[in-house]
Amino acid sequence: MHGRGFGETLELPNFNSGKTVWILRAGIGFNGVAGSAKGTQEAIWNKGDWAGSFKTTPSYVVSFGFNKSFGNHPLYWGMALDLGMRGYKTNAEWVRSATSQVSGGYDYHKKTTQETLLSYNVQLSPITIGYKYTFFQRMAADVHLGAYASYDFAGNYKTHTTDHIISTSKYGNRNDFKENEAKVKIGDIDGMRKYDVGINVGVGYWFGRFNIDFTWQRGFIPIYEGGDKEVSIGGKKGDKREQGNYFSNNFQLRLGYAF
Repeated sequence: MHGRGFGETLELPNFNSGKTVWILRAGIGFNGVAGSAKGTQEAIWNKGDWAGSFKTTPSYVVSFGFNKSFGNHPLYWGMALDLGMRGYKTNAEWVRSATSQVSGGYDYHKKTTQETLLSYNVQLSPITIGYKYTFFQRMAADVHLGAYASYDFAGNYKTHTTDHIISTSKYGNRNDFKENEAKVKIGDIDGMRKYDVGINVGVGYWFGRFNIDFTWQRGFIPIYEGGDKEVSIGGKKGDKREQGNYFSNNFQLRLGYAF
């Protein structure tokens, strides 16, 4: 058996032959969340005079699957098995500062909280429907839509907090800094669902057997249970609102090769 020459790798596979084309992809992801629980958390921050925001967490993804055209048509179907990640991050800070005419000093107090969910999962995409449009012989545009099911097999929820107090006056100075970090495995998180189903929507570009692909994933199963219960958002009136739900909301950038 002879190895494939470099020139052949720059030729498009015969995507429209009805034959199975195997594809290996690997890349990076940017994981976050969507859902009404974001609004609830933002309300809690606002009521407590915290400045908070949601961030994405970087991740990796490795995928192996196949495409198979419907006869000689550029429309195809496929399946894939992935190893990947999901999660999200929140950053929040609370700051107070003032000067005292009595002591002639300055008071400063800052608290920060960072919470990060990071889980590793195996993901099956049982069906993907796509369309490859070939142009300039060696190039093709690829649009695809599919479904996925995933299961988190490892990971943790990490909380990092700081508390910094600075005080200067004619009576003396104070500079106290406290830091704390806690980590909980996902298997020990009450109410966390380690499974998910959702959709994949993506676009890609082929040059010969090489591929670059951008995919968006949206989960349909809430990450945590209890989204319909009421929680206190603080304030003088003790306002309450429905907790809401978080859903996986991920973006992936992958490089691939077709065999």
